[in-house]
Amino acid sequence: MWRTSKIKKTLVIVVCLLVGGVAGLGNIISSHGSNTAAAAPSHAYPALSTSFVTMHALDMTTRAAPFRITSIDMSVTPANVSTWRCNSYIQVVYNAVFHVVSGSNGGTIVFYYTMNNGRGQTPAKLTILPGQRMSNFVFTWQGSLPGDHTYPGRGGVLVTNPNNLVSPLVAPNGRCR
Repeated sequence: MWRTSKIKKTLVIVVCLLVGGVAGLGNIISSHGSNTAAAAPSHAYPALSTSFVTMHALDMTTRAAPFRITSIDMSVTPANVSTWRCNSYIQVVYNAVFHVVSGSNGGTIVFYYTMNNGRGQTPAKLTILPGQRMSNFVFTWQGSLPGDHTYPGRGGVLVTNPNNLVSPLVAPNGRCR
């Protein structure tokens, strides 16, 4: 009997300590949140004397920026055609580099490209993966360099989705000889 009574007393003391500890911890947590200003929530917490850390549900979610194109860089190769003879066959490579905010889902870039200063346009699409920050698209013009210097023309892209954006137009410098 003495043995059972001793176990009961020990259990009662342990339970009381646990309840008191939980209640004290609850007071620390509630007093921590009650002094914050209602107008601007803050995520900076004062250091507690224990190693207990509070996490809010908002801290655990990531807020992804919407998918969009921020800029487009254009380049052309060769950069100069003055070393080429007129009527000689040439290939000109245009490179568009799309700078993107891809968000958590990525998306599709819908655009048109031109190699003749916008007089003719060809539709194209690029798929962007989540987390991707840039992608490039290469298109080419091939043909004989005309003596009237009308080709190769100025090339660029016009984005229509996810937002509207127009690249600079680029063309090789110089004239064939």
